[in-house]
Amino acid sequence: MPTAFILIMSLAMRGLFASHGRVAVSWALLDQDRSGASAELAGRLARRPDFRRAAASADPAALQQLVRSGGVQFLVTIPSGFGRAMRTARPLALGLAAAPDVEPVLVRLFDACLREDTAKVYLGGAMQELAAGLGDPSAVKGLRLENIDVLVAGPATAGAAAGPSPSAVQQNVPAWLIFAMFFIAIPLSNTWVQERSQGTYGRLLSLGLPRWKLLLGKLLPYLAVNLAQAALMLAVGVWLVPRLGGDALDLGRSPWALALMVLAVSFAAVSYALLIANLARSSEQASLFTGVSNLLLAVLGGVMVPRFVMPAALQAAGNLSPMAWGLDGFLDVFLRQGGLAQVAPRAGLLAAFGCLSLALAARVFTRHQRG
Repeated sequence: MPTAFILIMSLAMRGLFASHGRVAVSWALLDQDRSGASAELAGRLARRPDFRRAAASADPAALQQLVRSGGVQFLVTIPSGFGRAMRTARPLALGLAAAPDVEPVLVRLFDACLREDTAKVYLGGAMQELAAGLGDPSAVKGLRLENIDVLVAGPATAGAAAGPSPSAVQQNVPAWLIFAMFFIAIPLSNTWVQERSQGTYGRLLSLGLPRWKLLLGKLLPYLAVNLAQAALMLAVGVWLVPRLGGDALDLGRSPWALALMVLAVSFAAVSYALLIANLARSSEQASLFTGVSNLLLAVLGGVMVPRFVMPAALQAAGNLSPMAWGLDGFLDVFLRQGGLAQVAPRAGLLAAFGCLSLALAARVFTRHQRG
């Protein structure tokens, strides 16, 4: 487990620690002006060692979908008239759209670099005019950066207006909530193994109690515990974190979508715990396997390291983690203001995972009792 953990973490964080702590930022460009000034601005951004321009289609709809899906972290839109504005120092709005999972500090960094390079484009053109004797010196002396208005658009769903950029609390509360839900497998599996070794289940079955009722008798109480735990952790994000100086957690617009995700994650976690409990032959085996598997699922699922900073291969591997499905579903609610239709696919995956785990647990339990 330590070896796998070190490998995954090293690969996931490689982009953040490469080149003495530089952050690799991917961006795409929508140039609607196609002037010398717009080409110069794009060139300045491309020459920054921490910025990587992605090769993308010039279709506006395709580019907007690319940034919404997280294919690139930023989309820079240079509007028509940019070159003329650089000659006249008129206010002009550049478009800057951020992907849903980009941290606010990274948005501010890219915004500052874009403003700086835009100002350099303006100053370069003004100096050339002065050198040719055509410029007005007062225009250069009176330059203010507020003449360049960069509009930062947050995450959006198709056909919806842009929302706010994600905050640390919106990433961490659902991430560690999911992690805690899956770690309920430790007490559940230990209790199950102890009761099985004491012959409790054999005596209950001899009284005619169906096996499915034994499983249900464990599933429902621990499901209730997980739901109570989820309510407590969400309350911490909503009320306690802002009192300590952080951002308040926005629970989104659909309480039904949030409830569905909490229930789906809880069902998947408890069903997985029952599967481990029936596979393990001792409490030590159950605790060890639960700890190892949950840590690896958490790392791959973006709980410990946001998935947007991972290489593409690890992001693809993370799609196999049920914790990733749960985290993406919560982000759909908190960040993208999604409803039941938006979270239903991920909730369905979690429900299918839970049903499969429960079915396997029942099969293993039946085999043990017959053996």
